[in-house]
Amino acid sequence: MNGSLYERIKELCNRRGITITKLEADLDFGHSSIKKWKSTSSPSIDKVIKVATYFDVSVDYLLGQTNIESSITSFLDDEDVISFQRARQRMTPQDRDRMMQMLKVGFDYAFNNQEDEQDN
Repeated sequence: MNGSLYERIKELCNRRGITITKLEADLDFGHSSIKKWKSTSSPSIDKVIKVATYFDVSVDYLLGQTNIESSITSFLDDEDVISFQRARQRMTPQDRDRMMQMLKVGFDYAFNNQEDEQDN
């Protein structure tokens, strides 16, 4: 777990164009404390949450439990997600199945078209 945590943090730092040392300073962590997470020590949950909040990713993403980066806050603040959730609450199980089938067809169509355009 810790190796993947360190690798995820390193990747996020690289994307943001900062060093791990800069991240440690921004979060008021001790010097090289994150580097120690690579192999010799485990962080407290409070520190993991601070890093996740800093990068606006989920703790699960940092820990390598998922490849979905979005934090729950950004997910819950999304108007489309809110609309789907409201509609879903009013649906029968059969309606939900139909909706999911329609979404799948729509996403498959949209993403297949993007791949076709990239090939040209």
